[in-house]
This record gives sequence, structure tokens and C-alpha cells, in this order.
Amino acid sequence: MRRIALLLALAAAFGAAAALPALAADGPVQTYGQKVTLGFYRGQVVSYFDLGPVKLAQGNKVAPIWAFTNGADGQRNVIDTVPGRKGYTPLWAVRLVTWKDGVTPRVLRSAAAVKKAMSAGQVTTASPGIVVNCPVL
Repeated sequence: MRRIALLLALAAAFGAAAALPALAADGPVQTYGQKVTLGFYRGQVVSYFDLGPVKLAQGNKVAPIWAFTNGADGQRNVIDTVPGRKGYTPLWAVRLVTWKDGVTPRVLRSAAAVKKAMSAGQVTTASPGIVVNCPVL
């Protein structure tokens, strides 16, 4: 009985420790209440911070982010690169995707799917000239 109580106590202590913020080499990691946004990358759900529009400085690199004006339920923004991949940047050039009249919107979960819908003439795209800072987590 004591052994079970000890095991339960150890499990509770481990669970409590796991819930604490991670410790970096120089102290605790500070967290903030920044809202996380969900998007799609190659069919998978990714999360990122949406820090809003930015003005580009000379030499800044951007990648496209496709946002839907009339997407199907469950549609999220679509990106085509993530940290560690070639071409990743937290700066995203917004591309507005609109399903054409007479075409039933469906959820597109990858850049390839967006490009395929564009090639098939099912959607139109527009570049409003907005760049957003959205680092992927």
C-alpha cells in the first residue's frame, strides 16, 4: 500500500514539474499571452503568431501566405514553408484567394492544392500589397 502511495506521489510530482515553464540555461523561459493562429502547411495544421502588417526594409525576403475570402468551413491560411526549410521567413506576402461563382469551395490544405485550384481556374488570387509578420512556431 505504501509503495502505491509513493508511486502516486511521484507521478503527481512529475506531472506538476512537467506543467512548469521550461528552464533555459540562464533561467526560466518567459511566456506571453500572444494569441496563436492555426494554418495549413503540406496538409498539416501549423501554428504561428500573427503580429500584424509590417513595412518592409530593403533586402527583406517574403514568402506567400494564401488567405481565403470565401473559403469552405474549416479553411485556414496556407503557407508553403516552415522554419528549417529553404525560403522560410516570418514575413508573409498576403495573397487573397477567392472561389469563383459556380465552384463549390473546399478546404485547401497545401500550397500545391492552392496552385492546382488556380491552374484549374477554380479560384482567383489578388495581391493587396500587405506583408504580415507571422513567425511559425
